[in-house]
Amino acid sequence: MKIQILDYSTTQIAAPLFKNYLPDNLEISEHYISSKESFIPVLEQTGVTHVVHSGSALSINQPAPFMESALEYIRTLTQQGIKQMGVCFGHQLICRALVGEHAVQASPNGLEAGWREVEFRDSASAIPGLSGTQTVWQHHFDEAIELPPGSELIATAEHTHIQAYINHKHGLIGMQFHPEFDRDSGNEYFLHDRQLLEKQGFDVKHLTQGMPSGNHGNSVFNYFLSHF
Repeated sequence: MKIQILDYSTTQIAAPLFKNYLPDNLEISEHYISSKESFIPVLEQTGVTHVVHSGSALSINQPAPFMESALEYIRTLTQQGIKQMGVCFGHQLICRALVGEHAVQASPNGLEAGWREVEFRDSASAIPGLSGTQTVWQHHFDEAIELPPGSELIATAEHTHIQAYINHKHGLIGMQFHPEFDRDSGNEYFLHDRQLLEKQGFDVKHLTQGMPSGNHGNSVFNYFLSHF
C-alpha cells in the first residue's frame, strides 16, 4: 500500500493526526495543499493505492487557488480505481467533484461544533466500532447534500443529515465528522478556536468537557485500508 495524505488545512494540522492511525510499515506521503502548484508533487507521485483528503478551515463554497486541480485529481483517481477517503472539507470536495457544485452548500443550521451525537445505520455494521449512537468531533459550516451515484448513507444527525457514506463501487468513504480527533486533540482545537466559537454563541468551557464515545479513528482507517 502507498498512502497519500492531502492536507488542505490552513495550519497543517490534519496530516499528523491522520498518521496516528496508519501502520508504521506503510509508505506514506504528506502534501500540504495551498495553491495550484501544490499539486505538482502530488501528480508526480506514482503507485498510489489510497488517498486521504483532509478537512480545512476553508469553505467548499468559496474559491480556493487549488480547487479546480483538486476536483480534477479526484475525478482522475476515481477513474483509475484508487481508493479515497474524505473528511469534512475533503468529504465535501469528493461530492462536489463527482456530482457537481450543487452537491454542497452552506449549512442552513449554521456552525455545527462540539462533541455531537450521530446515528449509524445498520448498513455501517461492517465497520467495527461504528454502530448505534456515537459521539464524534464536529466543526463545520458547510455540508454535502448529494452523494456520488451508488453511495450508501451510513450515518445521519439532526444538524447535518449526511454524516457518513460508503461507495463500494468506487472505493470511497466520506465523513462529515472528524474521526482523527481524540479527546485531547479535539478539545485543544476548541480552545485554540475560542474566539470564533464564542462569536457563534458556543460555550467553549462546556465544549471541552466532552469526549468521543470510542476510537473512531481506528475504526475508520482500519476499514479503509483493509476493505478497500
